[in-house]
Amino acid sequence: MNRDMDAIRKILIAIRDADKAVSSVEGISDDTFKFNTMLLIEAGLILGKSMPNNRSHSPVPAAVFINRLTWDGFEFADSIEDEAIWEKAKRYILKPAGSWTFGIFSEYLKYEIKTKLGMHSSS
Repeated sequence: MNRDMDAIRKILIAIRDADKAVSSVEGISDDTFKFNTMLLIEAGLILGKSMPNNRSHSPVPAAVFINRLTWDGFEFADSIEDEAIWEKAKRYILKPAGSWTFGIFSEYLKYEIKTKLGMHSSS
């Protein structure tokens, strides 16, 4: 199973906007939800726990438990909320760059938000 940035976006925004614990997100399969939530925990964007699947060799955890977003999780969720910026980031960073890092993707999103807000001076 691979990291799914669209699922990650939906999961983060769902957690940020939820009034109660999030255990699934509409339109995301259970395995995709658990795997990408595990990655978000590992990345430090979510406080929670993933329980390994000891009955199979699947990379998908048996269960995930979400406490809340971290500060960085809130920052990233806010940076990916705008659909136009998200689609532009996917088009310019995720698709053409066969190899990219989360840091580069995050910095690109910050740049686009600053551009949208007129925070870049023209020199």
